[in-house]
Amino acid sequence: MNIRRYHVLGQLRTIWLGAALAATALLTLTPVGAIAQKGPVKIGVILPLTGVFAPNGQDALDGFQLYIDEIGGQVAGRKIELIVEDAQGKPDVGLTKARKLVEADRVQVLTGIVSTGVALAVQGYVREKKIPLVLSADAGANQITMPGKLLNPYIFRVSQNSRTPGAVAADWAYKQGWRKVSMVTSDYAGGMEVSGGFVRVFCARGGQVVQEQYPPLGNPDFSPYIANLQKNVDGVVIFTPGADGLRLARQYIEAGLKEKIPYMDVFGQTSFEPNLPQLGDSGLGILSSLHYTAALKTPENERFVKAFRAKTGRLPTDNGPDGYAGARAIVEAAKAVGGNVEDTDKFMAALARVRFPSPKGEIALDQYHQVIQSMYIRKVEKVGGDYMNVPIASYTKIDQFWPYTAKEYMAFKYEYGQLKGKMTDCAKWLEK
Repeated sequence: MNIRRYHVLGQLRTIWLGAALAATALLTLTPVGAIAQKGPVKIGVILPLTGVFAPNGQDALDGFQLYIDEIGGQVAGRKIELIVEDAQGKPDVGLTKARKLVEADRVQVLTGIVSTGVALAVQGYVREKKIPLVLSADAGANQITMPGKLLNPYIFRVSQNSRTPGAVAADWAYKQGWRKVSMVTSDYAGGMEVSGGFVRVFCARGGQVVQEQYPPLGNPDFSPYIANLQKNVDGVVIFTPGADGLRLARQYIEAGLKEKIPYMDVFGQTSFEPNLPQLGDSGLGILSSLHYTAALKTPENERFVKAFRAKTGRLPTDNGPDGYAGARAIVEAAKAVGGNVEDTDKFMAALARVRFPSPKGEIALDQYHQVIQSMYIRKVEKVGGDYMNVPIASYTKIDQFWPYTAKEYMAFKYEYGQLKGKMTDCAKWLEK
């Protein structure tokens, strides 16, 4: 009896062992992605929610969340989980937050980023960790989507690069008769990239920058720079992002210069929508260049503006539709791979192919993962009870090299950052 008992137990052990081995083999043959799909798609959002760029960051976050809410917070049967971190607009903080999101929170994709400095700080890390980064806010670092040592295959930008708002502003200003301009641009990496986009095209058209000034980010008082402006110019070209934009606009107007010397607000930061009610009628007529305005009369944008306003109580800035487009790009790519975002190569290939209508127009990416989209020259007007940036000129299908081909643009000898302090030297800007 004892012998029979042990025999039966032995048979049971054999059966159990065989079942365990079969289960192990089944797990081995099961794709990792299929197991992972039981959990959420984790998206790490890096935005400045405090500091000088906080309004930009909040708008991008609200736009991103709006799209996720509209699709019910899930894709391909998986819940979408957003993990938001405040980069404060500081490169070192942004890098620390990226590491936390990837290594501790185990996100499958990163998104957001307003500051060019933060984008440059993070780009090496995402390459090292092989994790996709969808830029869906103002970070315009030109070189991370251009041929060269910083071109990063893990970065996809659906917002805009730094140079194109300046490039179209230069073309438009020259066509209006501007030949001499003074430049005021914030003293950080993004400042040279934005203003450089203007200078090179303005020089190529035949114009001249006759003065350049560099106030620091977070500058509390622009009056010394305004007082120092040369007065015998056709216009002033300005890039002062975040809260700096409102301060400069107020002080320029208070100095009595707005009616005497028009200024072009490249990237729409002094005419940032939350600033307009504070400027009131004194802001009417301010010119700016950007890839979006809430005043666009398209069904897609009018629906978006209505929904954004219902959610936030305010008009969207460019960061709102940028965040919205970033969320949709991630979701469209996730759908294309059946929710298996853990398969990074296939997910990235799907991101590169995204194409869809958005509040700012049709979204498509070039071969370097940079968005191709429309750009607008805008003028502050009162529409009903709102102060708005109304488009007065448009440039369609603008790629990141416009008005050059990629080959022509890459032939220029100097990068923008190398020409700080030399904006008045058109020969340097055009040297090849």
